Amino acid sequence: MTASSVHLWITVLVLVLAPLFFGSVDLFWIAVWTILLSTSALCGVVAPMSSSQSRVLLGFLALCGVYALVAVVQVVPDAISQLNDLSWHRANEILNLNALPRISSRAEIPPIAAGHFLLFTTSFVSAFCLGVSQRNFEIIVRFAQYSILAYVAYGLAAFAFTPNTVLWAPKLAYQGSLTATFINRNTAATFVGAGVILWSCSAFFSIQSFQFSSLRLLLLSKLNEDLAFKIILRSAAALMCFFALLLTGSRAGLICTCFGLMVAIILMVANRRKARFWFIAVSVSAAIALVVLLLSRMGQIVTRGLLDEARWSVYEFCVEAVRQRPLLGAGVGSFADLFPSLRTNDFSSGGVWDYAHSTILEIAVEMGIPVAAMVVIAALASFFILARAALMSKDRSRSSLAAIAGIVVLSYLHSLVDFSLQIPGYLIVFGILLGCGLARASSTCQSKQPAITQSS
Repeated sequence: MTASSVHLWITVLVLVLAPLFFGSVDLFWIAVWTILLSTSALCGVVAPMSSSQSRVLLGFLALCGVYALVAVVQVVPDAISQLNDLSWHRANEILNLNALPRISSRAEIPPIAAGHFLLFTTSFVSAFCLGVSQRNFEIIVRFAQYSILAYVAYGLAAFAFTPNTVLWAPKLAYQGSLTATFINRNTAATFVGAGVILWSCSAFFSIQSFQFSSLRLLLLSKLNEDLAFKIILRSAAALMCFFALLLTGSRAGLICTCFGLMVAIILMVANRRKARFWFIAVSVSAAIALVVLLLSRMGQIVTRGLLDEARWSVYEFCVEAVRQRPLLGAGVGSFADLFPSLRTNDFSSGGVWDYAHSTILEIAVEMGIPVAAMVVIAALASFFILARAALMSKDRSRSSLAAIAGIVVLSYLHSLVDFSLQIPGYLIVFGILLGCGLARASSTCQSKQPAITQSS
């Protein structure tokens, strides 16, 4: 077996199996997937790339390098004495210790935080090296589609026959909600929502493959039976995923999926119909208004609102923590340790808060405003590259690029109010789709550039 084959099938293996074991939240599975993805990435680094693809990959690696450098500086004793955490001084006074002060409130980088960072880095790089090939890109997207559909099928069966268990373990929370193989229903909703977008775009692409004037021929001619079956089966898969999404009971998951699907379909329609900017803008505005109107009248959104009061309070605590440590934060992986000192007596929610329920706010708390700003800029840039490529593409990759752009919208929006991107089982799937999509999008944009220059 060649290195390219090893590269492809290891990435596919991790893509398919990462969500299986309770979302791979255990350190053991994080280590396993990191080793496999690192091996896959090393096999793929020799893949030939265009200049635009190289720039995107180098930009991603530069961002990862800055993130890692800040994390290391945070735990180096007296790296920047003016930013040292005051808790070290207090601990030395109260406990008579001789601990060296650091910027971070922890003496070392937590293994779980390092694992999440390595998982996303290796999954992105491995998939990016695969995405330079059109064939590998299509294989990755196809396996993502069918693996998500398989998890949805399991989730529906478990919801019907074993509603109080997740795999072989008793369900301790979210009873009455579909969670598939995840512990948290909101992460399950984001994962299933990605399936909704992938299958919907696939079905829509099949519909786009014929003209409306030939609709009668499609229904009457036996030559078009295959296309008709494709439309029916892909639409059924999309509806199956959407039904599972509703059963998760996740408010944010449902809303963000609808917005992501809307963006993906608009990218496909705009490409097909050559719509002008004003038409796209009006369509987006109307679709957003319609989605908000419909979703505001559904289920838990009516009874509980979009966000609960406790979460708003946590966001306020996070803003205060960022204000106290704006430059380099409180230390990577330190949110759970820091939060007890932030919560007040009138905080309405008990228990342990391991996450800020807003990934970007948690990054700002742990890493500081500059790193958080860089992450936001990179996220916006990734969507712009994908959306531009989807609009420019003329081949079969158009639907896949539009779908990945929609999944990016879904994931980024959901990460603003929850922590789905901090669960390895979904983080890996997202990282692989994002890396593969950006590699193909960079190739698409560059291939169109000479024609644009010549016509001008």
